Amino acid sequence: METFDYRELTPADFDPAARLFSASYPHRSSEPGFWASPSPREAPIRWGLFQSPADACRLTASNSPLLAYAALWRAYGDKYRFDIIVDESHRRQGLGTHLLHSIVANATCRGAATLQARSYLASAGALPFLERRGFAETMRMRGFVLDPASVEEASLRAWTEQAQAVGVTIARVGAAEAERPEFWRDLYTLHEAAREGWPDPDPGGPPDPFGLADVQRMVWPPGEPPLAFFVARHDGQPVGYSVLRYRRSSREAQFASTGVAPAFRGRGIATALRAHCLAIAREDGCRAVRSASGSDALIRINARFGFIETYCEVRLVRRLQPIST
Repeated sequence: METFDYRELTPADFDPAARLFSASYPHRSSEPGFWASPSPREAPIRWGLFQSPADACRLTASNSPLLAYAALWRAYGDKYRFDIIVDESHRRQGLGTHLLHSIVANATCRGAATLQARSYLASAGALPFLERRGFAETMRMRGFVLDPASVEEASLRAWTEQAQAVGVTIARVGAAEAERPEFWRDLYTLHEAAREGWPDPDPGGPPDPFGLADVQRMVWPPGEPPLAFFVARHDGQPVGYSVLRYRRSSREAQFASTGVAPAFRGRGIATALRAHCLAIAREDGCRAVRSASGSDALIRINARFGFIETYCEVRLVRRLQPIST
């Protein structure tokens, strides 16, 4: 009878766990690079379920085959997330159930109010597994990719000119403007207004707090200027913005955020902003531009440019105890 060794991972276990993780979640394949220096706020715990050395032809515990990986970490406040990945050859043997029991017990001990799972829509067995164990779908995040060279330059120009027709100007943000504290205060005010109607990326409980410093780190981290950063203004006041970050290792770009104040929606401003960003990506020779969104409006905008959907990630939440206020 096959037996298993269940224990917390050490750095020596990270490589096989990262391979299993990246094969299961390609769009998150960069995450294992940060496992060795985790965020103190997240305080993650990672486990592995290994083939017992006794069943592995005298293999030692340190090189026993990894059959399953699990992780638990704090997202915000008392909202937690987790991962469970079982090697395909060992599914339907109760390993996932065993790991989930451990995750729920640890999350409860840490005071978690909600526990969030994320699974690809295409993962046939994962969604029923979670739903049978009390997890309810809260949103879907879709990933997209576009070759910017495939978008005709004339089309980009036409889209960028849409905002002018409604009295909105769009300008690129440079380093000098990014050094002004008042610029970031105005952008933060715009960002908070634009959150109205956005799907919560971490559903379950109160919306996650997002301060001025968080917006600045998202848009322009220290030493990492964005590839493209445009702000739309009406009568001198910012009413929309879009940010495209560069991935140097892959020569790809990723939309970090796009937002428009509610009073100015429906006028083509978000489309114009993203067209400006895509024009820069095209000029820069980016191999691909990626976007991830749960917003129906942004998904429709992506379709206008010809983005291709690459994945649909379903987010599900289970309540563990009352939400703190």
